[in-house]
Amino acid sequence: MERSLEQRYAIKFCVRLGKNATETFQMLQEAFKDDCISRSQSGRWHKAFKEGREEVPDEPRSGRPTTARTDENVNRVCEVLRSDRRLSIQYIADTLNMSTFAVHGIVTENLQMRKVCAKLVPEVLTEDQKELRVSRCQEFNTPVVPQPLYSPDLAPCDFFLFPRLKRELKGKHWESVENIQKHVTTFLRDILVEEFQRAFQAWQTRLRKCIDSGGEYFKEF
Repeated sequence: MERSLEQRYAIKFCVRLGKNATETFQMLQEAFKDDCISRSQSGRWHKAFKEGREEVPDEPRSGRPTTARTDENVNRVCEVLRSDRRLSIQYIADTLNMSTFAVHGIVTENLQMRKVCAKLVPEVLTEDQKELRVSRCQEFNTPVVPQPLYSPDLAPCDFFLFPRLKRELKGKHWESVENIQKHVTTFLRDILVEEFQRAFQAWQTRLRKCIDSGGEYFKEF
């Protein structure tokens, strides 16, 4: 908690200096390394201080974490997820002072969402959303393929590139953002052409499965 509070003061200082949210998060990464808070947390505090918030600590909380799945709590969870669909159940529970059981129930039952390629997406798609997924899949022969909403399972960056990059960066430290950029650039350039070709073939397979399933999500590829 002390580490998080220290970073909030740093964010407030950056706001006073006129730094934008991206610059602020980069400075936090340089200063705190693995202890750095997430980009979404940094962005929320940056926005709060920019809008005039003065208090750095959290508002006082009373009692044990709530377990109620009320309309108010459903709306609170929904608002947090709108800011970042990659947030974990545990993080949402800690942020809203709710039990993980309550948050999990709200996410999976009230909001009907589940994890697809590390993102929380709607469990049940509307007919329009399914049709959009199918129509986008049928456009894969065009030079640029627009990605349908709620479809990380159809985006090569989500199912191929980002997981590789995440594994490469995990547990490593750099002295500056520039060094990170150089390392990432080198890593991306070293990916073999054959691997990109296999990813493209896997992408086509996913597109066909989406078309065959009428736009539904699919668990196995």
